[in-house]
Amino acid sequence: MRKSLIVLLVALFVGGFFVFKNNIFLKNELSKLMASEIVYYPKDSNESSTTVGGNITSSVGLDLAGSALPSFAQPSETSTEIKNQPINYCGNNMASLNPEDQKYCFKPPKENAFRLFEINLTDNKILFYENGVVQKIFPIAYQAPYGIWFETPTGYFDIGVKTRKLKSSVVPVFMEDAVQFYEDFFIHNIPYWGDGSKVTSQFSGGCIRLNDDIAKTFYDTAKTGDAVVSYVTLDNAKLKDNFFAPVNLSQFWVRQRYNSPIRSGGVWSGDKKEEYIQHAGLDLAPYKDAVDRGVYAIYPGVVVNIISNGHGDAGLGNTIILEHKINGEKIYSLYGHLSSIEAGIKIGDIISGGQKIATVGNTGYGCDYWKIGKDGCDQPGENDIHLHLEIKSEPVIGSPKSDTCVIPNGKITNCVGYTSDNPWLFGYQDPMNFLFSSF
Repeated sequence: MRKSLIVLLVALFVGGFFVFKNNIFLKNELSKLMASEIVYYPKDSNESSTTVGGNITSSVGLDLAGSALPSFAQPSETSTEIKNQPINYCGNNMASLNPEDQKYCFKPPKENAFRLFEINLTDNKILFYENGVVQKIFPIAYQAPYGIWFETPTGYFDIGVKTRKLKSSVVPVFMEDAVQFYEDFFIHNIPYWGDGSKVTSQFSGGCIRLNDDIAKTFYDTAKTGDAVVSYVTLDNAKLKDNFFAPVNLSQFWVRQRYNSPIRSGGVWSGDKKEEYIQHAGLDLAPYKDAVDRGVYAIYPGVVVNIISNGHGDAGLGNTIILEHKINGEKIYSLYGHLSSIEAGIKIGDIISGGQKIATVGNTGYGCDYWKIGKDGCDQPGENDIHLHLEIKSEPVIGSPKSDTCVIPNGKITNCVGYTSDNPWLFGYQDPMNFLFSSF
């Protein structure tokens, strides 16, 4: 390590004798030493970009020749200090942020996209990243309450249509600076009635409201096609007594909530509730820098079913189901999309609470099927790594009670992972309420 650093410094001070094309060699060697290089691939460009110590520059047209190392990358007296230097994803923008928002500078973006909006429903903030760096943070005035039909959706989306003025097809109100982020769900200003008076009710029908001035800035910033991730954090989650976390809570976030609406088919119709199915489980995704990607039993139990990827998995991939006896009642926990199940675990085994049983993945239909973007065994998109967790009344891969769903491709099938109405009606429980006393 020390030898590499000396060679690098010599190359810098004798830069007049050596020419590194666009300084790619120098940049990459420095990145390796800092163990913090992340490459982003813009959706609308063939250029790549690189993060070094949280400061991102295009790999084309770099102009570092003959200059000293930038202050963020100055070697410290020990290589340990360099290696442990936290990555700042706000770059030079950090100083302009409110102190309370600077905590977001040290979490990696959740999708590898050139332009990305992260909707943090826990903190009521929208983070805008460009080329991996936080550019702006927009405060949310209001979102739909948790646990109701048509709660604000969670998952991976894209910015759709934009309109300066939109009339709701549900109630006679108008919304300005409206930006579609998923089907019938928009980010917009505070709605108003036909006479111009503002709506005082906080019910949003799943849309996200911004104060008027914030909504205008957001509208001007967003572009159709920009990536969107809507999510919840686990920062405030407190486990109930005798329960265990299914994943390392400090290294995971909620990719999709229980009861989150999913469009099942048809053509977008403006602002109308129709043709939605509901997520019957809880999807937990690891942060990009997560070290612990293990899956753990939420309670002592017995293995009652193991489904292998491609063998009747119905899209859940490698899956394990545990039976628990809680307050005299049999309850089942299902863990799906697993990359692998711990060696030696078999049906009939007694499992301790908190025991590692698997590793998260994106398996389904016999391959690593689930992707960010278009799903499929042969699709080149970024892997959608996550745990699909269900709490249910029967040890089955699908709905405990008979239910048919119209899935996004228009096909009518037995429901697996989703329900046609409130999941509670079909034998499911909300994993967040089941496991945590507060979140």
